[in-house]
Amino acid sequence: MTNRIKTVQNPRLILVACKNSETVAHIISGILNFCSYNTCIDDFTQNTDFVIETNEYSGNDYEDVIPDTVVFDEESAPKAERLAEFRQKVTTYENAMKLFGEDPQDVITYSEDNYGADVACRNLSSSDGTTSFDIIGNGILGRVNIVSGKYSVDEVLACTGVLLAAGMPLASILGYFDYEEA
Repeated sequence: MTNRIKTVQNPRLILVACKNSETVAHIISGILNFCSYNTCIDDFTQNTDFVIETNEYSGNDYEDVIPDTVVFDEESAPKAERLAEFRQKVTTYENAMKLFGEDPQDVITYSEDNYGADVACRNLSSSDGTTSFDIIGNGILGRVNIVSGKYSVDEVLACTGVLLAAGMPLASILGYFDYEEA
């Protein structure tokens, strides 16, 4: 991939408030960097496209940073007023049903075993040190191959949900995992 020359107007904030938040933040940052975006984790720097925060977002942490996407789980959900600040919310299918009911608005869901989620896992298999599965949902389908034990299926699905919410095409997300395997 080639780097794009651009001017960053307002960096977008991705808040990662879920189990394994450090790993999820690093995967998200890796994919964004692979796609020629500048990122920083827990530290705002100049000319950054995305700020990835792994702690509770206070709302005034960074000047001119747009609260864009939050990924959270049942144990780590930000307060309701903080959730409302974000354009997109990403959580497990089960958590969304519990918090928002049968028709969660502005929430992207993911699940390892529920095909009702926006991003779901299907055809999970492991062999020769590789874990493979299909990502399915809402008009998307792609195959992921990861080194067994490097990332969990749940982490990959959470990152996929976040990056789809941020407007990243699935092909770019999957390209990162193919690149890592090579």
